Amino acid sequence: MSCNIMSQVADKAYRELKSRIQGGQFQPGQRLVERSLCDELGMSRTPVREALKILTTEGLVTTRPRRGMVVSKLSAEEVDEIFEFGLVLEAFIASLAAKKADEKRLIVLNNILNDMQNVLSSDDPDKSRYIELDRLFHVQIAAAAANERLTRMLRQTMDNRVLHQAFSHYHTRDCEVSLLQHQTILRAIESGDSEWASSAMRTHILTGRSASHSGETQES
Repeated sequence: MSCNIMSQVADKAYRELKSRIQGGQFQPGQRLVERSLCDELGMSRTPVREALKILTTEGLVTTRPRRGMVVSKLSAEEVDEIFEFGLVLEAFIASLAAKKADEKRLIVLNNILNDMQNVLSSDDPDKSRYIELDRLFHVQIAAAAANERLTRMLRQTMDNRVLHQAFSHYHTRDCEVSLLQHQTILRAIESGDSEWASSAMRTHILTGRSASHSGETQES
């Protein structure tokens, strides 16, 4: 009985910590202090420790010498693979959205772009907020494509952990370019031109991949 209860608590800790990592609340490279996590989750050390072990086997958490456990950073190869997958998946999703998006979904997408513009108009833009809106924009395009399988694939691939790392080298000007590209994508979808929508999305993904490579070069 007690083992079952402990398993349930550990599972709850695992799901909460995984959600925070994928949601960007814990960012790549951030140290995960066991005692602090226990306080935050209102749990004892045992279930939190079990949860961290599972997250380690999944590659979301890494043990570092003298630092303990940290949120894993994606390798350059992993980031590149995600962009390559995105080129195919998101271009196809955008083309479907151009054919299927209804007025209600288009209004939602326009509202997201307005929120993104407001973030960048601030004297001190909140990049984390911009990243969340960026992800939401792409997820809503997938929803507009009306294909649940594609939406699940996108959610699993482009979580906030990926986006935070991809955006880590972005400056405000890079975000402004990103916003302009989002606006072009939406215009293509609104026009019903599936080829334009696909092309605009590919340009956007390629720009992001280029910025990511640029950041790697600066670090090396």
